[in-house]
Amino acid sequence: MTEAVNSSDMMQLLDRIERLEAERKEISADITEVWKEAKAKGFTKELKKAHSIRKMPATDRAILGLYTQALGLFD
Repeated sequence: MTEAVNSSDMMQLLDRIERLEAERKEISADITEVWKEAKAKGFTKELKKAHSIRKMPATDRAILGLYTQALGLFD
């Protein structure tokens, strides 16, 4: 490596990474708490299924909708 090391840039990047990792840890703990709340209310199975469907790409959700409609699953 022929480029000079810029310690200031490295420290800024390292600080950002550490801050984001801490935020991710907090968010993960928050999500865990919401799942516990859902479980306490008896929504775990349904909520997990709805969550997985909402995470699908729009095209996949549209295809799923067409199939469920064609099969009369929600009539």
